[in-house]
Amino acid sequence: MLKLTAPTPSQLIALVPRRAWRWMLRGAVVAMVLPVLLQWVIAYVVGSDARILPPQLLAAKNLLIVTAHPDDECLFFAPSILGVLDRNRAVTGGLLVMSTGNNYGIGDLRRTELAGSCRALGIDESRCVALDHPDLQDNPKVWWNTDLIAGIVHDHVRKWEVDAIITFDEGGVSGHINHRAVSAAVRQYASTHDEAPVTFTLTTTALPRKYTLLGDLPYTALPFVWRIIEALAFPANSARPEDGDRALAANSWHRYGLTRAAFAQHPSQYTWDRHMYMIISRYVWFNDLKKVPRATAGQTQT
Repeated sequence: MLKLTAPTPSQLIALVPRRAWRWMLRGAVVAMVLPVLLQWVIAYVVGSDARILPPQLLAAKNLLIVTAHPDDECLFFAPSILGVLDRNRAVTGGLLVMSTGNNYGIGDLRRTELAGSCRALGIDESRCVALDHPDLQDNPKVWWNTDLIAGIVHDHVRKWEVDAIITFDEGGVSGHINHRAVSAAVRQYASTHDEAPVTFTLTTTALPRKYTLLGDLPYTALPFVWRIIEALAFPANSARPEDGDRALAANSWHRYGLTRAAFAQHPSQYTWDRHMYMIISRYVWFNDLKKVPRATAGQTQT
């Protein structure tokens, strides 16, 4: 009786044609080089073009980032913050954090750490605020009062004359319930309130895409392909109105260093897994943002 045996790995390799191996090798090289090249182009060449970073953000007078906890600003939003503030020093940046992150009883320490992070990111220290409202305490099981958040945001928009906001999208990047509550409140405010400034939200991705360093950048940049090509061929200082609905910001090496410096101001949160996060997370290398659409006529508030 004929006895069949499974081929060894070396035998399987030998079965693959040499031409196929060459194409596989070329594909691997492209997969490694393309994200790095694309990051360089966006960070250093076309990143300030209005088709990549809309003038509503880059030319804002007073930018406001709205988050849930101290350290959100550098874990998730640093490419956006630095993409605006490091490129245009005339923009005044503000950070409104809805809690002190007191889930483990160290809220006062985390508020102090936040001030150092704001300095590293170029955010105005007088506009680096972490609230300690009794109804907005850090808790991964509690959905915050969205009407309360919207009212607080509106008060700061008026106080600081904010003309652009950046916050979480509905997924909250990490799925944290407090992040998602902030998103729901700000998006509702931005879409329905007459005095609300233009608002962009940070795109949440699936977990496998989140930890790919620059590997996810080519896929993320697909909606921007023609804009990048146009920006390379025909640099412009202004964009067509329809080009202001998305934004893409990539950290240069300098801005990545600032991102790490900002997170270093949060030593209470610097665990071993955060060390890895600051290397492999797409959110410390690049951000893609989407503009919150305005509600149709008759649905806005005053």
